Amino acid sequence: PYPAHALSASGVGALSSDAHMRVRTPFRCSPHPCEYEIAFVSDVEGDLDYFNRWVAGSRCVAYTGSDEAALTLTHARAYFVYGGDVPDHGRGSEQLLRLLVGLKRAFPRRVALLVGNRDLNKLRLTSECAPSDLARPHWSIPAPHWDPSAPTLSQHLEQVAAARGGGATAASCDCAAERLRWMYENTLGCPATFEARRAELAALRSVGSATGDNGGGGGGGGAAVSDEEVVAAAVADVMPGGAMSNYLRHAFSEPSRNLPGTFAGAMSNYL
Repeated sequence: PYPAHALSASGVGALSSDAHMRVRTPFRCSPHPCEYEIAFVSDVEGDLDYFNRWVAGSRCVAYTGSDEAALTLTHARAYFVYGGDVPDHGRGSEQLLRLLVGLKRAFPRRVALLVGNRDLNKLRLTSECAPSDLARPHWSIPAPHWDPSAPTLSQHLEQVAAARGGGATAASCDCAAERLRWMYENTLGCPATFEARRAELAALRSVGSATGDNGGGGGGGGAAVSDEEVVAAAVADVMPGGAMSNYLRHAFSEPSRNLPGTFAGAMSNYL
């Protein structure tokens, strides 16, 4: 529960403690109160099964069909806020990003997408997985300064080489996939993301094979997803037209009432 005056500067309201809140605000322009129902969820972090259970219990958000391919708002006074942190730990990060962007596009004035650290920090991949950065010697890349216990990239590669055996060295194991694994495990706090992304790509490929659309992923249905394909998909997500890039653009597509318009416009242009 929150104090009623926190809901609106222009009136009083009531807030439930579950995932939805009903706000009754007496606007000065009308003698009749208007009722809004606001659904909020946050930090799903790629767990599409959890999100589906949340949608099933929502009074504001629903799937448009049994295939769960698109979302809609259930009535004219329904609003939806996603609180950020869409991807990482689960196997549905890309699918969730696309669902949320689709809902925002369908209801641009009644859907708000917020950006969390797990969303914004993926912009690192545009530089750290670029050929120019991958060309840097592995020993020149330090450990994250905020975690004294985290290994450097060289230490990570030495561990990989020891596990492989057969004369493998840190230099022979140095590749984009191992650098991305190191980033996920030791600098982004999501050690399971690389394999979760592989599993999601395999699932999407299987669906694409059944419908005759492999989604540009290469290979046929049921084929294993390579390390290189996982890296390519992670980078593609944050490039223009990618799932994460679209989410970030739609999150900043309209000036927030809580931010100066010039700031919101500058951030939108930056993204």
